[in-house]
Amino acid sequence: MSVIGSTLASSTAATQTAATEARTKLSDNFDTFLSLLTAQLSNQDPLNPVDSAQFTQQLVQYSQVEQQISTNDKLETLLAQSSSAGTASAVSFIGRTAIFSSDVARLQDGAAKWSYDITGATGEARISVRDSTGREVYAENVAAGSGAKTFTWDGEDANGRDLPGGPYSLVITATDADGADVATNISVEEAITGIDFSTAGAATVMTAAGMRSFDSIRSVRS
Repeated sequence: MSVIGSTLASSTAATQTAATEARTKLSDNFDTFLSLLTAQLSNQDPLNPVDSAQFTQQLVQYSQVEQQISTNDKLETLLAQSSSAGTASAVSFIGRTAIFSSDVARLQDGAAKWSYDITGATGEARISVRDSTGREVYAENVAAGSGAKTFTWDGEDANGRDLPGGPYSLVITATDADGADVATNISVEEAITGIDFSTAGAATVMTAAGMRSFDSIRSVRS
């Protein structure tokens, strides 16, 4: 929540500062204009007076600028309110479980679990578990088939040694009856532990496996 507060406070302060500077400049320029106008009217040639239409036009322009600044202030207020509502909505996800479109799961308590769909594949599919460096640590062949399936890895490598907890990725290689590669949809289920607003305009979801984008969420449940 401290990140949220600091983000909103910074945005609000910047908006107020910009609006204040704009109003100050407008006021200074208008005062200068009135001084020049008064001096001109006081010293104009009675036989060749200054065209009053020009002054009227400039007064209208100043009025339009002032109205535009006021409109911008109102728009900034609406944007701030919208941002606040979006922030509150994002925070409401904390503590809930979500299905993410991702091939990365966390090995924790001796298990890492993925769901996958290789509809259209025939024969066998090869499943490869890889560590954070991309090195394969475990692999096996599974029967291909349509529909969603799950794969749970016990955290042991090919030699039966327990590997340390942390994020691991899943790579599945499968082909269809013509030998062409089949697209694989992989997802993981994780609890949302927090929301990060440090990246401007792109809040991200915090889970045990790391940071995930909101776009990767397929579904959320309590």
